[in-house]
Amino acid sequence: MSTQTPSTQTFSFRHYLATIGSSNLAMGLHAVLYPWLVVGVLEESPSRLGLAQLAVLLPNLLFILPGGVISDRRHRGSWLSQLYMLYTLPIALLLGAIIYDQLTFTVLIVFGMTFGTVSAFVQPARESLLGYASQTLMHQAVAKVVMIQFIAQGIGFAIAGQLEGLGLAVMLSLQLGMFLLSSVLIKRSHPEVVANKSVVPVDVTEKSESGKSLSELRAGFALFTRDKILLHLLLLVSATGFLAFGVYLVGMPLLAREGYQGGAGLFALMQVSFTLGIVAANFSVSRQKDTFKRPGRLMIISFLGRGSLVFFIALLPNFWLLFPIIFAWGAFSGLSMTLGRTILHNQVPHSHRSRAASVYQLCLFGGSPLGAWACGYAIEHTGLAPTFAVIAILTLLVSIMAAAFSPLWSLRGKQETTDH
Repeated sequence: MSTQTPSTQTFSFRHYLATIGSSNLAMGLHAVLYPWLVVGVLEESPSRLGLAQLAVLLPNLLFILPGGVISDRRHRGSWLSQLYMLYTLPIALLLGAIIYDQLTFTVLIVFGMTFGTVSAFVQPARESLLGYASQTLMHQAVAKVVMIQFIAQGIGFAIAGQLEGLGLAVMLSLQLGMFLLSSVLIKRSHPEVVANKSVVPVDVTEKSESGKSLSELRAGFALFTRDKILLHLLLLVSATGFLAFGVYLVGMPLLAREGYQGGAGLFALMQVSFTLGIVAANFSVSRQKDTFKRPGRLMIISFLGRGSLVFFIALLPNFWLLFPIIFAWGAFSGLSMTLGRTILHNQVPHSHRSRAASVYQLCLFGGSPLGAWACGYAIEHTGLAPTFAVIAILTLLVSIMAAAFSPLWSLRGKQETTDH
């Protein structure tokens, strides 16, 4: 579409990657600090941890679809810059509660819901910007983004592991600074030029003015209902959200505390091992010149691999075996992330990518709140090892069904072009 050329020319992939790095360093801090405040500082129960993670993830169900529609209407660089600034509100709330010794479970729930709401609007807008990186094969662009994302998160995990020495106030101040830096960088990645304001596709502008939000949402959903490959991709990522994210968000911190009687440092080290696996997988993908020949089949196999590894973790192995298993778990997860996003970007036209990304993220994170709560409840009532084992068995069953009946299994990869 010719109207997209100016926007493509004003997109800086280098600044986009820098934004991914700074924002995900802050997210890495969040991924360790938030659950540890629940189970390590307030010493709440596993079911309470599941409820706290539910508070962060639930806003995705409510706001990620409207977020996709709004992103398709707005200049993404300016819109994302404003959203990154909004992260300062929940962090300032939490920082104030800690400074004045008013930290309670209720404060954490309010923080989680506010933080999750901002994230619900950030995700589709940030994901759609990746579509402008048309100068390279999409699988390489996605791999580079995922690699930077998780290197930065790993750094955040490592810093959060120094919680006892540095203190919560320092950690939250650093997180605040990273989001402010992200606000500046994303605007440089996709600057708003006066001459480009007429570049917005005519159909989107007209619908924006007439307020036909529901029709725009239906157009996003229609992409998936018309395409069986995309529909089955949503089903697989929904299973990932419920099974894999549930055990990761709730099972990992409880594994550190109850399975190995460790603290925030051990939890952070486990997160770093997981992240190194993601980075290693995506480094390998970024070096691959040709696109995947069977991306759907490889995605199903990676889902099966994750389930198998969760079963071994349920046996509570010694540390010398635990960390390689967590590393491999991360590698399968990182490969699956790249494969899913590559399939999505290759199948969806650029004009609908924010909406398509919002539907994709809704399915990925839509099952996460229920999965996190169910995992916490199950661990509290049946124990850590049995819960991990059941999740592994369910993952195996989903993988077998996908291999037998899903068109993803026979999907052939295609070369990415510059026509978006």
